[in-house]
Amino acid sequence: MAATVGANLPALAAAAPARPALVCDEELWSRADLAGRVSGMAALLAARTAPGEGVALAMGNAPELVAAFLACAVSGRQALVYDPSWPAPYRAAIDAALIPALTLETLGEVPPAPFPPPPAPDSAFYVGFTSGSTGLPKGYRRAHRSWIDSFTASEVEFGLGADDVVLAPGGLAASLHLYGVIHALHIGARAVMMRQFHPRRALRLIARHGVTALYATPTQLQMLVEAGAGERFPTLCLLMVSGAKWRAETRAATLALFPNAGIAEFYGASETSFITIAHPEETVPPGSVGRAAHGVALRIRDAQGHDLTAGEAGAIWVGSSMLFDEYACGSAPETRREGDFLTIGDHGRLDEAGFLYLHGREKRMLVTAGLNVYPEEVEAVLASLAGIEEAAVFGLPDDLRGVELVAVLRGSFDEPALRAACRALLPAAKIPRRFLALESWPRTSGGKANLRALEAFAAERTRTGRQAR
Repeated sequence: MAATVGANLPALAAAAPARPALVCDEELWSRADLAGRVSGMAALLAARTAPGEGVALAMGNAPELVAAFLACAVSGRQALVYDPSWPAPYRAAIDAALIPALTLETLGEVPPAPFPPPPAPDSAFYVGFTSGSTGLPKGYRRAHRSWIDSFTASEVEFGLGADDVVLAPGGLAASLHLYGVIHALHIGARAVMMRQFHPRRALRLIARHGVTALYATPTQLQMLVEAGAGERFPTLCLLMVSGAKWRAETRAATLALFPNAGIAEFYGASETSFITIAHPEETVPPGSVGRAAHGVALRIRDAQGHDLTAGEAGAIWVGSSMLFDEYACGSAPETRREGDFLTIGDHGRLDEAGFLYLHGREKRMLVTAGLNVYPEEVEAVLASLAGIEEAAVFGLPDDLRGVELVAVLRGSFDEPALRAACRALLPAAKIPRRFLALESWPRTSGGKANLRALEAFAAERTRTGRQAR
């Protein structure tokens, strides 16, 4: 495999220039089309920016965004992939922090040009963005080698190859879908994307192009299941799912929709790439997120940095060559390095067989009535109960307990029955004091629950409820 992202494109185009490479809704680019766009854009970047400089890609989801990203990679520039849904203050803050040498909002026609010599494998090529503790996105910087080694892990763990047709239906500002598209193109597979995720259109793309592999979040799968009720899509062989919390009913309905698909769930982060994989052919213990991915070593450590034994809970430390370089802007105090290992503040435990169990995030851990509570544990219990589609749990200030647990729920529920079910599954101190219903669930651009907006809703409802007493 080539040592840098995109370095395979000229050889792939020369071997089969007319072979389809990239599909976006109704638009299709061949390998020759893609290589021509990327090489032409790389020449433009070389004329207007210096090696190593940042290029802001403030573009909508389209093939042009993919071409611009790959042009940055092959020319030795850093692609700053902006989210088009950011409000103006977010965009201004990121611009001020990173000072991009060039900003691209559209990409016109560019003539093909010779591909430049590949950059150094350890050079940075990508800055993505994830939610920060201040509300502003924080930028994480990745080097070519980290993604090339992630590509190797994908091929070992998922068996993806040049004959696959890979659908990544979400926005490319989310690293999951960007990674899926770029990896497919790098290995010569056909990548399928969408300008905007719509479940019915996604299912039509699966049928039309014979999609064999799909990257998705549980939320997207739920939408696909609802849109495709009663239908079957037999070409799909592999579902790669990130964002582990999903309901058993959704899993069963997903297997009915895609009867020939194995489901591989993986746990990771923007800063780490893959951490663990739960394989479809392996019996994974209930509650586990799988075993360490290819090339990954795991340690569980206490607050003093001492390694813990199997069954003991502590901070999860990840060792691999797929780790990010640094934060380009913003910070996360819970993210720490020690030698070749990194923690992002997730806590969990390993069993004797090496299976990992997540307890929650360090920054979300609450202390109520003297007891440590991970909201994720309570959320998982609530989401497993009949009628509850999604759950988010927060700790709001309380004079008696320090914090009061409040749950925001999407779905239908009877509160006395819900409390009774919780008492059978949770210690009393971990049962939320309040249950708030909310059907219009706020989400981030990547489709995840917007915890900041949900916490604000919980705080306002709790405050007004207390005033009404």
